Amino acid sequence: MKIPQNMNSLFHGTLLSLTIVAPGLAAPTYIDATNDFAVNGESFFGASNITSELTRLARRDSVIAPTATFRQIAVSGALIAQIQGYYKNATPKPKYLISDGGGNDLMSACPAPADSTCPVVQTTYKAVKAYFDSMATGGTKKVLWMRYPDPQGTSWATLKTNQDLFNPLVKSICDTVHLPKCYWIDLRNVWGGHYAEYTSDGIHPTTAGGTATAEAFWKVLMDSNFFDLSATAIHNERSAPAGFSVASGRSGLDIRVTEAGFHTVRILDVSGREVAHREGNGPAAYRFEKGLLPGVYFVRIQFADRSLARKVFIGN
Repeated sequence: MKIPQNMNSLFHGTLLSLTIVAPGLAAPTYIDATNDFAVNGESFFGASNITSELTRLARRDSVIAPTATFRQIAVSGALIAQIQGYYKNATPKPKYLISDGGGNDLMSACPAPADSTCPVVQTTYKAVKAYFDSMATGGTKKVLWMRYPDPQGTSWATLKTNQDLFNPLVKSICDTVHLPKCYWIDLRNVWGGHYAEYTSDGIHPTTAGGTATAEAFWKVLMDSNFFDLSATAIHNERSAPAGFSVASGRSGLDIRVTEAGFHTVRILDVSGREVAHREGNGPAAYRFEKGLLPGVYFVRIQFADRSLARKVFIGN
């Protein structure tokens, strides 16, 4: 999930000349990267670039301060009981968490015929449930739980068999738990068709795999307003006159173009995909509703001689 290069250049210089007034809108505000959020687990996180890529994306979208860094408490080789321990020892406990766990616990073969009653699967499942109980008592509001990509190669055949039995049990926890609220992401859908690029040993992400994983995580986080970004008004940061204003609520966007002349109005999602488009002569007013689910968007106004743009957030 990358913003095209022409959009990256768009948000330098012209961006701060806009005014956005957003009554009743959940708009992006900084969260405390160190205290409010953590990544926990084992080597899938501990030995990869996933957390640093999440930091990059959060800085890009102004979710955290420009020099802030997300906290990682994941440790390579950890069993699920140890992962739970890292959580318990975290000070402060994160409000928002990304986690995995169980991969290292599931290495032993199940007796044939293997099914979900296999002792190693049941033991690991119960340990994950205890971990979720710790999150509830620790005050974590939301967790994004990752289903591992399919292990690749014959050396990981036992692990794949056990994961296929284990993951539906964990998803049942995620689907029914109320605190923390759980979001499930199946990385098989992200890595499918790219395994040769995304892993070199069959289970751990390469740099490309870590980047793709972080971007998939980030889309879920932004689309769900995972960080509970609060309602606010964002005002002009410079005294230069604005070319347009945006009022944003739960049902859509109201855009007023305040300058004369022909213009094009585009609404783009965080991947740079255009989701709505209008043309007209200013001054003019437009209402956008269809297809605008909760999440981050970019509003771009193209005049004959310049472009203006701003990021907005539509809340749940």
